[in-house]
Amino acid sequence: MYQKISQQNLNISGQNYHYKLCRKKRVKYLRLAVGHDGALTLTVPIVYPMFLINNFLNSRRDWIIQALVKKKINPSLLAVRHSETQIKEYKKIARGLVEERLNYFNQFYNFKYHRISIRNQSSRWGSCSSHQNLNFNYRVAILPAELADYIIAHELCHLQEMNHSPRFWQLVAKAIPDYKGRQKKLKKI
Repeated sequence: MYQKISQQNLNISGQNYHYKLCRKKRVKYLRLAVGHDGALTLTVPIVYPMFLINNFLNSRRDWIIQALVKKKINPSLLAVRHSETQIKEYKKIARGLVEERLNYFNQFYNFKYHRISIRNQSSRWGSCSSHQNLNFNYRVAILPAELADYIIAHELCHLQEMNHSPRFWQLVAKAIPDYKGRQKKLKKI
């Protein structure tokens, strides 16, 4: 997929904000996002005029300011940077936690998986590959136990349902009946 990325500036009430402008071939609509680290990204169709981009950003000024303030007040745990030594230690703790909790939750499911990976990811808590490999962010080690359990059970259920269909959520509910509440808490973090 062809894409062109450039750094741009946006002036709101005399304050200069930087944002990443991504022009993508298959994009049909404008999408404005604030990353875990507070970085602004605007994704637009490949041939979209700058004056319409500026009009769009001006119409979203209040939202942009609110979103950036929200990120400053309540930064995401995914945006926290750790030293290499800390990451190594957290990965070791996360591996032990994940293996222990997978064994516990797999009593409900009896699923087969191949490999467990603990990674330094900036935007995901976990994932499950089509090859039945389970991947987890090392930061599960510093989450409250109930949220780490939710992530681990969630990824385990993807071994049977590689989607978020009602059947998938029924599987999650077998081990985590209050998964909706935990999901809301995780989104706040």
